Amino acid sequence: MSEEITKNDYITNIFNKYPSTRKVFINNKMRCLVCELKRFATVEECCKNHKVKNPDKFVLMLNESKDEDLNNEL
Repeated sequence: MSEEITKNDYITNIFNKYPSTRKVFINNKMRCLVCELKRFATVEECCKNHKVKNPDKFVLMLNESKDEDLNNEL
């Protein structure tokens, strides 16, 4: 079982550990993939900057997405 992604996790660390989470950002029209601030920004900060209305739901989507990476390892 893997760790849960939280609002306090850094975007770069999430992308490195769970590449499939990138699509959650893309689908929500967040340009975090190309933004240099991703090295310093947490999920919560990114949600605030992009005016995400429900950061908890966003984190849930990230956690659901990361499972795809785990399934591909099997």
